[in-house]
Amino acid sequence: MAIMLSACSNSNEVIRVGVPFTDGLTQGVHYQKDIKDRASIVTLRTILQNEKEFDSLDRLAVEPQAVFTIDRPDDGVQEVRRFVWYRDSGRAIMSNERNVLSPKENQEFFRLTAEQTQDLKKILQ
Repeated sequence: MAIMLSACSNSNEVIRVGVPFTDGLTQGVHYQKDIKDRASIVTLRTILQNEKEFDSLDRLAVEPQAVFTIDRPDDGVQEVRRFVWYRDSGRAIMSNERNVLSPKENQEFFRLTAEQTQDLKKILQ
């Protein structure tokens, strides 16, 4: 499967990694690094392909611990955005939106296994 993802993956892709912040009424993301390593991009795409969607929020902290995007800067496209909450269980919850107190209509939540979470942490470090 990784070979198929590698073949489909664009060479101008970059993973942008950041930390969400809130300053008064302003919310944003401080992006700290860009990852262009093909193996990391393929591994992250595999994680995303196998993430499990779920409906209920099981007591997430208000602020996510990390955010990442997969961008194609040459095309001006942000293909994927995920906010990440790490759990004490060794697993992670991800969402395409930041706000967990009043979720948006199109907001989706995804659960990762402990193994997927460890792979994600290695990529985002």
